[in-house]
Amino acid sequence: MAQLTLRTLLAYIDDTLEPALARQLGAKVAESELARDLIERIKKVTRRRGLKSPSTTGTDGEVSDPNTVAEYLSDTLDGEQVTRLEQTCLESDVHLAEVAACHQILTIILTEPVRVPPQARQRMYALMKPPASVPNRRPGKTLPVGGVAPTLAGVAEPDDDDATLLLGMGRYGGGSFLGRVALVVAAIVLAGFLGVAVLMALPQTPPPSPDSSSGYVYAEVPPPAPLVPTPPEPLRPMPTPDSGKPPPPEPTPPTVVPPPSKPVEKKVTITPPSAERVVLGKAEGLNVIVLTRPDNAPGWVRLDPAGVADVKGNDPVLCLPGYKADVQLATGVKVRLWGNVPELLPDRILESHVRFHAPERKVEGKGEEFDADITLLAGRIYLSTTQPAGGRIRVRFGREVWDVTLSDDKTDVMVQLVSVFEAGMPYVRNRGSIQLEARVAVVRGTAGLVERSRSRTFEKVVSPKIITWDTHTRIASDPKPIEEGNVYYEKFPPLASEPGKVVQRALTDMAGRLTEPGGVKLMLVELLTSPPESVQPFLVILAIYAQAAILYGEAAGNELKPLIDLLTDDTRGVSIRVAVITALAAWIPHATGNSALLEQQLAPKLRQEGEPELILRLLRGYISPTKPDPGELDRLVDLLNYQSVAVRELALWNLLTIVDPAAVKDPKMVTDVAQTGPGYDKFVKAWQARVDEIKNRPLPKK
Repeated sequence: MAQLTLRTLLAYIDDTLEPALARQLGAKVAESELARDLIERIKKVTRRRGLKSPSTTGTDGEVSDPNTVAEYLSDTLDGEQVTRLEQTCLESDVHLAEVAACHQILTIILTEPVRVPPQARQRMYALMKPPASVPNRRPGKTLPVGGVAPTLAGVAEPDDDDATLLLGMGRYGGGSFLGRVALVVAAIVLAGFLGVAVLMALPQTPPPSPDSSSGYVYAEVPPPAPLVPTPPEPLRPMPTPDSGKPPPPEPTPPTVVPPPSKPVEKKVTITPPSAERVVLGKAEGLNVIVLTRPDNAPGWVRLDPAGVADVKGNDPVLCLPGYKADVQLATGVKVRLWGNVPELLPDRILESHVRFHAPERKVEGKGEEFDADITLLAGRIYLSTTQPAGGRIRVRFGREVWDVTLSDDKTDVMVQLVSVFEAGMPYVRNRGSIQLEARVAVVRGTAGLVERSRSRTFEKVVSPKIITWDTHTRIASDPKPIEEGNVYYEKFPPLASEPGKVVQRALTDMAGRLTEPGGVKLMLVELLTSPPESVQPFLVILAIYAQAAILYGEAAGNELKPLIDLLTDDTRGVSIRVAVITALAAWIPHATGNSALLEQQLAPKLRQEGEPELILRLLRGYISPTKPDPGELDRLVDLLNYQSVAVRELALWNLLTIVDPAAVKDPKMVTDVAQTGPGYDKFVKAWQARVDEIKNRPLPKK
């Protein structure tokens, strides 16, 4: 049973306890107001600037001694000294900050690999004079660091301390000549046996071709349902891209005289994407961050136009949120990766995530001819070509395959893919109704479109037109006109002067901070964990969006921790917590296992039983936007008084994005939920009145 002490509280804050102990201690913290106050005090004093170091002289000299602190953190200090040290920490912010900071540093050192920047390593060696400053110099056999050679009866030991690593065997160079020859012969014989064993173990048939999937499994498209339900409204408010009326329903065919024979649907055979890793083009753009994972490597590497910017087939390419970059293919096709931040375009689009494949070519008159083959994993791209004769591009998303034909070099086609959860559905681990929503818009010129899975063809679509598709209808809509003045589909949308300057300044700052091609993770963690006053606020928001965009593979669990810390921190501003919610709500529908992974990381941080599941349901959409349950509406308002600031923020986010988006313009309906002092009750009552009004509204007529 975990004891509620200062040391266990530090372990609880730094997430070094076992899950079971963390839950037990969390329950005790929830019951103890003193413990909660102490946790908040620890967070504040470790971030406070201007605190002096504890004095090692005077009455507190023994408590401030580094060895005493080390023994305390190692649980080897005697009981009397433990009591004296903890009492001093409770009375002094200086001592409390010292002990908490030491515990946090030790946690980072012992649980995370340390990566020393090359420049720092070179500076350290430059402090010494040769030959000690030579990095690859082998240590000499004169004197050790202590300055006294170890001797026994006046004779130096034949082997140094490293001889213990030989497991009792003598050194290779320390025996007789015949002994060394025998050792070499034995090694050759052993190598021969190993070589024969390897040859016998080799497969007799060639291995299968590599899988073309990314490993980053995006939302699978479910098989067609026998009934076609009405698609729900989007989870978050979006600028209305289309103002036209929905297409009229298909006329019911006459049933009096059936046709003599039903035409057989032609089976469509689509060539799978190529897994060949060849250079297809180059990334272009200044002050942008475009990443790739060469040959599905675990880490992201920057494609820097000033250095290596080659885009290879079957390698994922990720344009971080907010950035716009071009990939110029050798065939003349140009793909614009279009990252977004909600502060500019209020939509779920964040990063632009694609995979390029070697395009199919006709061989001896067989097959099809394409200038590009692209799999869109998430986000938005624009397709164009530098060839006056146009180009033909195959676009894949989910299980859909579309062929786009550009008529000339003046044509632009936008393709967008967003994945969402169906709002209002109960949270079930590793399950959920993930919806894919795709849009293909001809924003300039004329293009031809073919929906290959159903052999549906739109031979000539003149801009500006939009075609939509989702996993409910599973069939593309007819082209509909884009209303004049709608900037939602613009390749270069106009930006408001002040917000645009703030965003652009942060984007340029982040791009300049990334000096190492593989240093994106370190840079983002530094921005997310820096004191608030040391980094401009929107740069932290941009780092939050980017951190969620790079989450991938086994390391995704550890990379979620900075976002969870910001979500549960009531000392940061409301914009920081809302940015974390926006980023996680866009990330979890990318793969079916993301919800369970986030729940696993939330469990050690939260105090109450069932709180991780509650947060997951709020992130996935707590209530249906079309048919809100009255009881659930009241429950959302009740959650505004929840103990955890993360739950309170998520409840308000659901109310403002699903229940009543217009309320965001009403000052009475928006507040910082971390400040629950005077006036907060009035805010909650205002929402209760608004919800009661919504419940009493008449249902829309069918």
